[in-house]
Amino acid sequence: MAAVTKVRNPKTSALRLRQGIRQGIFLVCLGALLAAGFNAIRPTGLPWIGGWSPASIAASRLRGLEEIPLQEAWSSYQEDKALFLDARDPVSFYEGHIKGALNCPPGEAESYLEEVMARAKSGLEVIAYCDGVDCPLSPELARNLQGLGVPSVKVLVDGWGRWVGAGFPIEKGGG
Repeated sequence: MAAVTKVRNPKTSALRLRQGIRQGIFLVCLGALLAAGFNAIRPTGLPWIGGWSPASIAASRLRGLEEIPLQEAWSSYQEDKALFLDARDPVSFYEGHIKGALNCPPGEAESYLEEVMARAKSGLEVIAYCDGVDCPLSPELARNLQGLGVPSVKVLVDGWGRWVGAGFPIEKGGG
């Protein structure tokens, strides 16, 4: 019995290839449009132009918030004039945090409002921090608290990492 070989039509193969290329280009364009749309509606979307350095990303997250320098936060700590709010999750907080800080994830800001407000009114400077230059948690916490009426909440960018790196006091456990 003789084997039957199928002969491919070169025109059909070229048409399939062109159709595949067109579909691929369409999918790439659709993906780019969807990504641009989501980036535009995200409150912390990435900038299209400008710097992509960690400092510029942190600055874009801080829009409208006051950043506190590490040395100023340290001075306030030493003078017992600061209330540090750790915006990280409870597990990270338990593993280590600025000594005396409260664990206050952004979604739970309202449950800490009474205590934070009382301490702020007594003259303490409210300072939110998290870990990493691009961490969105401390700016989000600061905005939530300001929206709830806390007059001034400062953000210590990369607070945990810089605090530990400077050798300032930390503690582990529930605080």
